[in-house]
Amino acid sequence: MTRVTKNASRASSKKIASAPRRSNKKDFSKTFTHKAKIYHIVWRDAYSEVDEWHDFDSVDTNDYLCETVGYLIENNGKDNYYTIASTMTQDDFFSCVINIPKAMVISKKRLLIK
Repeated sequence: MTRVTKNASRASSKKIASAPRRSNKKDFSKTFTHKAKIYHIVWRDAYSEVDEWHDFDSVDTNDYLCETVGYLIENNGKDNYYTIASTMTQDDFFSCVINIPKAMVISKKRLLIK
């Protein structure tokens, strides 16, 4: 990379070292070898009603269903929960974690990515 100095009367230029470039041809599918498996979980969420007086006919009787897709974190010490992380690094660190009570789960299906 060449940078021209501000002094236009001098037609000199200086070389600046550039950072090494990464190859765009790297196969990232071989880089990520997570121990965690990816799951799709459908579950009933707990929710609160509007804070007002109700009679029995006005109470919402429908389930509030949620869907979560992510990495199942096993052996987490939480026997009554599925712990799901939406983000994992190459060296198996994870973030964006949700703990779903197993008693609220309607379905759990492993997803295979090829």
